[in-house]
Amino acid sequence: MRRYLPCLLIALLLPACNIFSGNIPGKHSIVPKGGVNLLPNYSIAYADMVNVGLLVGAVYMITDPTAPTWAITETRLPDQRVLYALDKQYLSQGGDGEARYVVARRAEALAREQGLSGYRIERYEEAIDSRLWLPRRTAYAEVRLL
Repeated sequence: MRRYLPCLLIALLLPACNIFSGNIPGKHSIVPKGGVNLLPNYSIAYADMVNVGLLVGAVYMITDPTAPTWAITETRLPDQRVLYALDKQYLSQGGDGEARYVVARRAEALAREQGLSGYRIERYEEAIDSRLWLPRRTAYAEVRLL
């Protein structure tokens, strides 16, 4: 939800643009005119630097490199069985082959929490959920706690 909060705020504030009168954007800008001279014949305008900064911020917000790569849904069944459903982020950097390790780490932690000796992965499947725009890698596992 936090990821979509800025978009929601923009959508709510956009109708407020109606209250302005006159020429929009007007004659004055928040960004000063001029630029940074990198070489004698090459300079970068301040406005271009702001645009690049906004673009980098938008890409960071969409890809969110600090978020976990896999979302785990854990369903506990009778007789010490657990089902895991993992969904990979739509846009991520790497992590394609780590679903089995994520299942193993989570099953080991769950076995330790319950005071059991270990676990056995009885069924494991990986697939790609093909969608029109963004396909998504998924994994399903059935684990028996020992």
